[in-house]
Amino acid sequence: MKLRQTPLFRRWGPTLARLLVQGYLRTCPTRVVADPEALGLALAGRPVLYTAWHCHLLFPLTYARRYYAHRAPLVLMASPSRDGEFIADVARGLNFLVVSGSRLKGGAQALRTITEYFHSGHSGGIVADGSRGPARVVQKGVVFLAREAGAPIIPLAVAARRKIVFNSWDRFELPWPFSPIVIMAGAPLWVPPQERGQALEARRLELEARLNALYHQSQTFFAS
Repeated sequence: MKLRQTPLFRRWGPTLARLLVQGYLRTCPTRVVADPEALGLALAGRPVLYTAWHCHLLFPLTYARRYYAHRAPLVLMASPSRDGEFIADVARGLNFLVVSGSRLKGGAQALRTITEYFHSGHSGGIVADGSRGPARVVQKGVVFLAREAGAPIIPLAVAARRKIVFNSWDRFELPWPFSPIVIMAGAPLWVPPQERGQALEARRLELEARLNALYHQSQTFFAS
């Protein structure tokens, strides 16, 4: 039996992972570079939808928590896969609300549930390119959720002075411990409630372009 399938790991694995994540995050000096309007929305406590590429899965949460930790817990969408459930358990231990769903399983119901949380004052986060990709291609559910929730999308990107890049589908980036990192928050993107069809697709492409531009901007931050 694999370690991750044992009852002991299922019981204590998420707790150990949470402690490791908390300790790991504290070692990295973090600088935030935020669009003034995005920062204003956060400070005002307005519900917003944070999104980032899968390769930056971990550190954008530190930005969101910095401004929303004292308000209603943030809502995240996690894959219903075994790995997704493990991540969800870790996130719950970090005081996030988690709704399970993906493009292939339970996604529509998950989006409806998250929308209800937004209407009750929560902000949320969703991975722009989903749990399986393709990498750096925005999935339609992101703009659909923003439209239904009536919340602006805040694109996020992260870069580290020193990092490991994994040979995975998303080219996952993990900063070295104690490496300085920068978290960038772009200008809010609103999705009007009447947008459908081609107009919604245009909005999806606009978000994709913004996320990629922010990604490339973040990657040059430590170049000088």
